[in-house]
Amino acid sequence: MKKMTLLSDIDLCTGCRACETACKQEHNLPVETKWMSVVRVGPHEIGGKLFMDFVPMHCRHCENPACMKACPVDAISKRADGIVLFDEDTCTGCEECVQACPFGAAQFNPELGVAQACNLCHDRIDQGLMPVCAQNCPTEALVFGTAQDFTQMRRDRQAATRMHRRFPDTGELA
Repeated sequence: MKKMTLLSDIDLCTGCRACETACKQEHNLPVETKWMSVVRVGPHEIGGKLFMDFVPMHCRHCENPACMKACPVDAISKRADGIVLFDEDTCTGCEECVQACPFGAAQFNPELGVAQACNLCHDRIDQGLMPVCAQNCPTEALVFGTAQDFTQMRRDRQAATRMHRRFPDTGELA
């Protein structure tokens, strides 16, 4: 089975946070809990100009999840397609997984008293739909697919960009 994942192209992310909003609404998350978070990096100076990047941060559904290893009650599991799931009925709220996650993706939900993380909208995926964050990204900075899909998409986008960046005088590529 192919491992599906949520991939982000920071060159396209404008920091609009539509993904954050859609995720919170879809999963009815409290204000303090974010399964998707857009982080601003910068501004930083490059060649005398200021630039700022926005990086969508979410559960990476790791190959060997540190959160799953840290859970003392086995409340975290991994599906055959690579999706990491938190079982709220089994979770004791100890927050060991929250401390173990190197990406800060595992979150403690104070309203429920349990740990949670992005579940890649597994219920939507099982119905053939995209995760709600990717569906609502207006710039297509978030893409759901395989790593190979993402690599090909980046190549196609870069080729299209090069074709449209020609010098007006000579017609040569920029």
